[in-house]
Amino acid sequence: MKPASTSIVAEDGGRPAARVAVRTLRTRLDAVWRELPAAGERPARDPESVHRLRVATRRAIAAIDAFSDMLPDKHAAWFTKRLRRIRRSAGEARDLDVLTDRLTEQRPAVAGSRARRRLVSMLSKQREVSRQPIRAEHERLLEADWLDRVERLLAGVSTGRGRPTFREYAQRRFRPLMRHFFSAADRKLRGAGEIHALRIEGKKLRYALEIFAAAFPARVRARCADSLERLQKTLGEFTDHAAAADRFRRLAHDKSAAANRDVLERLRAEEDRRAEEARKAFAKWWDAGRRRTLRRRFEQTLRKASA
Repeated sequence: MKPASTSIVAEDGGRPAARVAVRTLRTRLDAVWRELPAAGERPARDPESVHRLRVATRRAIAAIDAFSDMLPDKHAAWFTKRLRRIRRSAGEARDLDVLTDRLTEQRPAVAGSRARRRLVSMLSKQREVSRQPIRAEHERLLEADWLDRVERLLAGVSTGRGRPTFREYAQRRFRPLMRHFFSAADRKLRGAGEIHALRIEGKKLRYALEIFAAAFPARVRARCADSLERLQKTLGEFTDHAAAADRFRRLAHDKSAAANRDVLERLRAEEDRRAEEARKAFAKWWDAGRRRTLRRRFEQTLRKASA
């Protein structure tokens, strides 16, 4: 999925970095606050609201990380902790949304129409319950006066040493994020946990690229973003199928699902098969040459910009 134009911080690189930080943080924290009540609705009117909320929290955390040396530590830590808690509160709901979609896509040979309807009905009830933690988190943040805390965070943004321009700041801050990603990307992936971890690192770097867009020519940025988006999509297919297989496995051992056990086992086997196909596809695509090319694009651009 291509990032929306509003997610790219297309600021003039000559602007003061502190001014860009305030604008970016406000935009991203407002996006979380806007999505939070919609994601907790019961019944859910928009099935994508939970996904948007989780993406908004990741983008907001990325912005706090990006400008961390300008922010008051106490306020930044408060928001980071709450944003992670929001994302976790939406995790079960998102997993069930994805699983229900997976189930409706299954071929009749894997699960007949009657079996699918029974399972979808069971999962739909679980989806309704799964949104309760999101509503509870929203209520807690209302009591904590989220909006006032946003203003206090932004009021505490410092200008930084030497009052750097946004381009100067972006070049300096992006380098360690890039190195951190490639330290994970160059390792041999031995299991589902390491594959998921690389996917998360890829998301972090992509969100940082959105924030620090001013440090890169548009053409280079687009190529790098395309590679990171494809990495995320390919790894996402693996993790979604692996998560669905695990969920079907657990459901098959639940007493309440005894009548659907055979179907659940077939669904679990199908998701395991698809997860393995996605893993192989990723391993074939994400070879040493592709990693070197992506690293070279980043490093050459940052080197030229600093010259």
